[in-house]
Formats: sequence, C-alpha cells, structure tokens
Amino acid sequence: PVSLQKTLRKYQRDGYRWLRTLDGYGMGGILADDMGLGKTVQVLSYLLAMKQSGQTESEGLLPSLIVCPASLVLNWAEECQKFTPELNCVVVDGDAAHRAQLAEQWDGADVVVTSYDLLRRDETLYKNQKFYACILDEAQAIKNHTTQKYKAVCRVNSRVRFALTGTPVENRLGELWSILSLIHISEPTR
Repeated sequence: PVSLQKTLRKYQRDGYRWLRTLDGYGMGGILADDMGLGKTVQVLSYLLAMKQSGQTESEGLLPSLIVCPASLVLNWAEECQKFTPELNCVVVDGDAAHRAQLAEQWDGADVVVTSYDLLRRDETLYKNQKFYACILDEAQAIKNHTTQKYKAVCRVNSRVRFALTGTPVENRLGELWSILSLIHISEPTR
C-alpha cells in the first residue's frame, strides 16, 4: 500500500502479494519466513491494503484479529503504530473487566491484538464477533490439536486465517497438520 510507512524488500513484497492472492481466493496459508525477516510488516501491509480496499461483509467493515504469545502483544501494537498508523489497533490486555470493556471498542477497530492464553480465557467475548482475518503469530503455539488453546483459536469466526512461524515443524510432522487444519477452518466449530 502507498501509505505504508516502510519500503518492503523484494521477498517481503512477494510475501505481501502472496497473502493478498490467498485472500482473494478465500484461502488461508502459512508465512514461514525465518525469524527476523519481517513477517510482521508483511502482515501489516496486507491488513492495511485490506482496509483500503474495504474488507467488508454485509455487516460492514470487520476488524482483523492477531493472536500471539503474550510477550509479543505490545510489539505488534508498536509495529502497527510505526508502519501502519492509519490502522486503529486495540490491544486486549489487563484484567477480565478491562478486557470486556476493550471488546466494546472492536467495532471501531481495524486490528485487535491478544495473546493465546487470553483468547482461551475470554472465549465468550469472541463468541459472537466476526473478524475479517485471524492471524496466528508464532503459530507453533497451537501445534497440539488436543489443547484448549488450539480449540479456542478454532472457534474464532473469520473469513481467512494465516499462520506465521519460523518453525512450522519443531518435533513431529503432526505439528504441521495442526497448523494447516486450523488455517482452513473458516467458521467456528460447534
């Protein structure tokens, strides 16, 4: 996008275009660049472009959800402010009452950022919310499909899902299956 506050390297532009292409087909995918190569800025570029093109459904403009480890929540907010200041980013943190208040701001948000653990704890807040995209950063966190964390992410209602990870397979091939199965769920499980 023209308003992006960073010049993307060629491989980052390729990744951004790949995300847009998959989105155009209503498909999810895995962005598995090595650590430090700019997966965050590629996703923020994609989200900015989606906002500018009107990521609408019949209900209007939908926010996108970024789920990441707790240690990265504020990093996502800072990167969003730095590279895509026109995106309204809501960080879901704090105690349960504060998180419930933040959920009331989602209608005006472009991006909602939370951690895997808070998503699991706050499933009722997310139950009836629709998101445009669900972005799973450090997606190896949901490599075990039997965990509550995996099941909570499965219940997020989004049009598309993308997984970001530098290590899609850490120990067993089944870990990749868990990530792939999750990015192809477009409606919440019942």
